[in-house]
Amino acid sequence: METTDICDLASSAAGIGSGRLLSPYRELLDPGTVGLGHATAKCPATVCLAQTRATHYGLGLLVLGDWVSQHPLFFGYSASQAYLPSGRLAIAVSTTNGPAAPDGHSAHTIAQRIAAALAPAHPIPYFG
Repeated sequence: METTDICDLASSAAGIGSGRLLSPYRELLDPGTVGLGHATAKCPATVCLAQTRATHYGLGLLVLGDWVSQHPLFFGYSASQAYLPSGRLAIAVSTTNGPAAPDGHSAHTIAQRIAAALAPAHPIPYFG
């Protein structure tokens, strides 16, 4: 997610999401995490996320329904890049949270809204 600007973030989303920049691509999308993860008494479902075929961690990537994504959130910085391979659609959002910003992952929420407008048949699911 380290990029020079928002256009670079969108370009890397397309390069990563299409597999053009990664090898071996399929292994990165399905490293064997499907079936792992579940809530426990010490780890709520909002943190210990179930890894399903539809939503799971890859190696440095997230599979979110039909999308390949990354969305870091730390120290007031929020970013989301998502790529829809079937539509060759890249979305990139970066936000900085100020003191009055609401809790949550603002860039990912915005990316979900953009996806809903541009590709309504392919929503980006919530995944942490």
